[in-house]
Amino acid sequence: MIDHITRRRVAGVASMTALLLAIAVPASAHVFVVQTEVVGGGFGTEITIRVPHGCNGAATTALAVQIPAGVTSVKPKQLPGWTIDVTSTAPAPASMAPGASFTDEQMDAMNAPIVSSIKWSGGNLPDNEYADFPITAIFPTTPGTIAFPAVQYCGDTQVAWIEIPAAGQDPETLQNPAPMVTVVAPEGSPAPMPMGSPAASAAP
Repeated sequence: MIDHITRRRVAGVASMTALLLAIAVPASAHVFVVQTEVVGGGFGTEITIRVPHGCNGAATTALAVQIPAGVTSVKPKQLPGWTIDVTSTAPAPASMAPGASFTDEQMDAMNAPIVSSIKWSGGNLPDNEYADFPITAIFPTTPGTIAFPAVQYCGDTQVAWIEIPAAGQDPETLQNPAPMVTVVAPEGSPAPMPMGSPAASAAP
């Protein structure tokens, strides 16, 4: 009788553990941005893209991240054992009014290359370990959610984390959601006008 009760308790604990794992996995099973929010504007805001696992048990050997338009002055962090390849273009010549003055940070931002993608490669991240891939950037001041589509490479295998949810859709319902972060307006900035409003239409 005792043995029978013990087996039932063990089975109950196993069932509960499986249920908890089933609930917890979707929130951490994909490549994602650790920070849920960043403040637009400023200089050198850091976000971290986390790779929590490999590809069906295989070790991660590279991570490529697409940088969305409007995210500028992007700099990836050098990680031991990994090589960084950055795809970028030269910025358009800045138009400055006569007598205008800028801080060193503003000048650096205006002259920084426009980065479109970053790829870390040459590493070996086992499936049972995780790693963080940080970048610093200037984010747009307009509030909203922006995506950083990523491709995870595991030798000859790859997983494209590029799905972007439709308006109102929960990203966790997607099979391979892109890493995303929400941009909030800088403190003290005026609330943005809805597109199509009379005031917005009258703005120059």
